[in-house]
Amino acid sequence: MNSSSLKAILAGTATVLSLSVMAADPTVDPTNSRTELTPQQQGKRDLKTESKAEYKARKEIAEVNKDLDVADCKTAGLDSKDVRDCKRDAKENAKAAKQEAKEIYKNDKANIKAQTE
Repeated sequence: MNSSSLKAILAGTATVLSLSVMAADPTVDPTNSRTELTPQQQGKRDLKTESKAEYKARKEIAEVNKDLDVADCKTAGLDSKDVRDCKRDAKENAKAAKQEAKEIYKNDKANIKAQTE
């Protein structure tokens, strides 16, 4: 028997064994891999997902606006001290916008929880 035949037999054996192990695994239930949700639970999940997506979008917008403001500071022809102050203000504004986004997200989560109880 040459080495390529031996490799093919070993590969086939490994495949068969792995498939049999997967089939014997009691934690895997192919008929019901996801539990069914009630319409109210699904609605709550949808609202939470939408709220989180909006929160992430607000944070990204704040970050992009900060980058634009910093770029404006660099190209405005200001003195070095004024550029530093401008950059610091841009960062502070972004931080405040992110904090506002976080507060909105917290309020949304509280409203969703209150609506579904």
